[in-house]
Amino acid sequence: MAKRRGLGRGLEALLSDESGQTEESVANGIVQLKTNEILPRSDQPRQVFEEEKIAELADSIKRYGVLQPLVVTKMETGYTLIAGERRLRAAKAAGLEEVPAIVREATPQEVAEISLVENIQREDLDPVEEARAYKELMAQYGYTQQQLAGRIGKSRSYIANAVRLLQLDEISLSHLIQGEITSAQARTLLSIQHPYQRQKMLDKLLQKKTNVRQMEKAARRTKKKDIYEEEAENRLMLSLGTKVQIIPKKKGGKIEVEYYNAEDLERLLELLEGEGHAD
Repeated sequence: MAKRRGLGRGLEALLSDESGQTEESVANGIVQLKTNEILPRSDQPRQVFEEEKIAELADSIKRYGVLQPLVVTKMETGYTLIAGERRLRAAKAAGLEEVPAIVREATPQEVAEISLVENIQREDLDPVEEARAYKELMAQYGYTQQQLAGRIGKSRSYIANAVRLLQLDEISLSHLIQGEITSAQARTLLSIQHPYQRQKMLDKLLQKKTNVRQMEKAARRTKKKDIYEEEAENRLMLSLGTKVQIIPKKKGGKIEVEYYNAEDLERLLELLEGEGHAD
């Protein structure tokens, strides 16, 4: 049984064969393939390609050619792309009918892993594409987060934090995909349980009125309270006739009682001192 290679050392380790040869050392194995014979993977983790960058790469290819070979695997009809979809798109845009490629044997699992690692190393994936790719690999091949982390050279916590982003609502995910909020800010949004409060925080963030630290502080204030705290809050509001908020902390907590003018404050003082009661 062939020894499975770890992915943590980078793309070069993935593209090496069992004898330890790398992409550079198999230069004689580079072949010219027709672009229309190479099919991108249908489950390619990267879903969005910036047309401007493709056009820039196409201009470079017109001048200098394709400097780095694509990596493909042979199928019954044609070839499936393992690594280099942006180069393939740019080559087609540049009018090339053939491109240099390395043909290697790979299982569907290896193809998926190599494609993911290439995109991560080139920083071609947005956070949501990356998270979905991790989730798909774990579901399809039965990886735990720890096993996947070892395969692609990331920490388990990195994988966990990435996949956790998929718990966001579609609106927040859309802003994350567009780069309007960062992964760190998105994770902080996740800690806000109430949809209205989360939307308010997202709006503030999009208006550049807050930062991650401010968000974290606000998130702690808006975390969903347990049943006892909610009941206590309601009882206090009924007793005092005003808005009351219980803010739990690691040890104990505090109670905020609102008043609206001097007369209202005096009324609350009388209630708390036992000299009156709420209407």
